[in-house]
Amino acid sequence: MHSKRSNLRCPRAFGWRFVYHLTLIAVACIAQPDYVLTPASAAPALEIPALRVLKLRHHEANHPHRDTSGEFRLLSRFARQNGLNLQWIDGIQPSELVARLQRGEGDIVIADVLPDPGDAGKLLSSLSMGPFTYAVYGRRDVHALTPHDLAGLRIGINLSSPMWPYLHALQRKLEAVQVVVLPDNTDREALLQGIDDDTYDAVVVTARVNEDPAATMPQLKRLFELSTDNNSLWHFRPSQAGLRDQLNSFLQRYAAASAVPHAAFGDLDDIKRRRVIRVITRIDPKNYFLKRGRPAGFEYELVRSFANHNGLAVEFLVAENDSQVLQWLRDGFGDIVATRVNTAAVAAHPDLHQSVNYFHSADVIVSRYGNPRLDTTALTGKRVAVLANSIQHRQLSGLVSAGITLEPVILAPDTSPESLARLLKLADADAAIVDAHALTTLRSVDPHVYAGASLSSEFNYAWTLRSGDTELAATVDDFLRSNYRKETYNVLARRYFGRPHFVRFTSMRELSPYDDLVRRHAESFDFDWRLIVAQMYQESRFDPAALSSAGAGGLMQLLPNTARSVGVDDAFDPESGIRGGVAYLNRLRQRFDNDISPRERTWFALGAYNIGFNRIERARRQAAAQGLDSNRWFGHVEQVMRDMGRSDASCHCGQTVVYVRGIRSLYDTYSRFDDSATAGLSPQPERPAI
Repeated sequence: MHSKRSNLRCPRAFGWRFVYHLTLIAVACIAQPDYVLTPASAAPALEIPALRVLKLRHHEANHPHRDTSGEFRLLSRFARQNGLNLQWIDGIQPSELVARLQRGEGDIVIADVLPDPGDAGKLLSSLSMGPFTYAVYGRRDVHALTPHDLAGLRIGINLSSPMWPYLHALQRKLEAVQVVVLPDNTDREALLQGIDDDTYDAVVVTARVNEDPAATMPQLKRLFELSTDNNSLWHFRPSQAGLRDQLNSFLQRYAAASAVPHAAFGDLDDIKRRRVIRVITRIDPKNYFLKRGRPAGFEYELVRSFANHNGLAVEFLVAENDSQVLQWLRDGFGDIVATRVNTAAVAAHPDLHQSVNYFHSADVIVSRYGNPRLDTTALTGKRVAVLANSIQHRQLSGLVSAGITLEPVILAPDTSPESLARLLKLADADAAIVDAHALTTLRSVDPHVYAGASLSSEFNYAWTLRSGDTELAATVDDFLRSNYRKETYNVLARRYFGRPHFVRFTSMRELSPYDDLVRRHAESFDFDWRLIVAQMYQESRFDPAALSSAGAGGLMQLLPNTARSVGVDDAFDPESGIRGGVAYLNRLRQRFDNDISPRERTWFALGAYNIGFNRIERARRQAAAQGLDSNRWFGHVEQVMRDMGRSDASCHCGQTVVYVRGIRSLYDTYSRFDDSATAGLSPQPERPAI
């Protein structure tokens, strides 16, 4: 895949080659290939013990236009899947990283590098992570439309920017241009602030397409774009075509799984305009889990009841730990937290607020007759069992953090009461911490199980909100109070706490009855099979006989004309329907610009699957005209789609917004489930979210 050549605006007699050779050091490439290319559908077999990633020392600060945390997660996952050690190698400037890559000191560069048109074969590049520009910002009283107009001005730039050698060359060319080079840990906000502080008159920064990084700084304005049509890329030596191709295939398949939530603040009126309430939660064996590929749980169903009551769709965002839960809420990634979090942690943030309590549950230490009746002080030296990802797991982590020396026994979240009772009977664990509601079932399985001390808990059943969202908070409290111990509430409480055999926490081993078919066809087109399962659930709820009012049928809801176009005679046949649906989704994905990142092309393709390619392209054009990023779905093109639905009832564009968000919500649960369900083999204090 070749990216567009960057269009750098230079003074006359000031060409690309001269600028570029100030930026890069020419070093001979290693001639022998380092990697073996395997088919996309096969597991990669890389002939290297480690993946050495060359990055800027302050990668996040230097690349505000990129999803740096998502790139880190993708590379970590790629290394893990291929059995490679991942090594991060820091540098200060892109030219340094490229030189080290060419000397064989690393395998991949993930920093922005200016292309060299004089030697196009010097580096191989990955798929685009998205386009961006180098823009010059200055004070409102500065008038500059070209690099020539910078004469007599002080220009600030980060030391790690690929553009600073160009500015130094410009300084020698133009009279009285002063380049102020800032430390490489200076982020974009600090760079822009330097203008207001009169450290310099203008600054060079990066920005996504249609992004204005100085939108909250009215004293600044964009002067001109110094370099356009740039793409965020990963870079390789020419001998690394195999690695490049495998990573491209990996990006196509998994980039959407590393999505960073889009920030959006607003009270209940804003949420109703969006028609979607975003709920932050965690995997929990009672409150949010998977049952044969479908989300289930007490809090899950209670939230859905609240959303239905207010005419809203629900998008669930699954966090990894409590710190991330609260940080996501404060950052505006969600509207409400519907999982039990430590009340003391919430109280430490004045900008957060908890609803009324709506359920009570105690945690109890259980053991067998013949053992002493245990309390927390008696757990020292004991083997103590808990279900992974449960509140009891977090309670055990708290005991370990408090200095109690015990041996944790972390059980799979789907461990049955019978298995837990057997564990205690065989003395594979001296004790267990369980929800008090499980005692009756445990005793029915084994009458010799008895309860010890209850643990005090700060993990109350209460939803967490931002303090400023007063209307939402009042509506939540009113809903919880009015439904407390009423019909819906009582049904859910009995389902998940009074009848533990009614519902069983299940794992990723089976999401749908058609997993094998989905795996085969999804992987042949470089889709994550879990994304296709999430789409299939959204389309048909896994019903192969489903038929829509528009005539779309089968698991993937193919219209007759669409089915014929992908060679499907019978959309109601599961294999044919799945094969045709994946092929059609891939066809749509390929129609979008290659400059769009693989992640965003996935969301655009799903939107087009629901409402048609032409409508999505129309929405992209309108997004660009409104100053939004036409290359990003969430918070940008979807906003236009929502507006189109309001102005044209026949469009059903608002349904497309709900459709894509519904798929992302379930896919996010699937993609995080593997890590979450097995995390914490030994309880440790949770690390703050990055």
